[in-house]
Amino acid sequence: MEKVLVFLFIALSAVAYAAPNPRGIIINLENGELCVNSYQCKSQCCHHDSALSLSRCTAKARENSECSTKSIYEVYYKCPCESGLTCNANKTLVGSLTNTNFGICQDVGRSKQ
Repeated sequence: MEKVLVFLFIALSAVAYAAPNPRGIIINLENGELCVNSYQCKSQCCHHDSALSLSRCTAKARENSECSTKSIYEVYYKCPCESGLTCNANKTLVGSLTNTNFGICQDVGRSKQ
């Protein structure tokens, strides 16, 4: 039993020291890498063009670009807005379920002035 525990400790130590690179395999993915949901991406946007296409990490939408509101699936046809911007979209129940609540990123502070 002690030999098994020593082996497990050595194996876990080797795994911990084997990956000094901050780039992840499952999380912390760069733009262009394949993803399953937005939590895996550094940019926090996992984007796909159609229901059958592969999803890839992509930068968030800039001001005056098309955007999606937050999705429960965390995979988007249009990425959410960068921080400080708001996606001005029609929010409907059907749009939330089908991930089709598209809008335009706007700076709310600037538009009020």
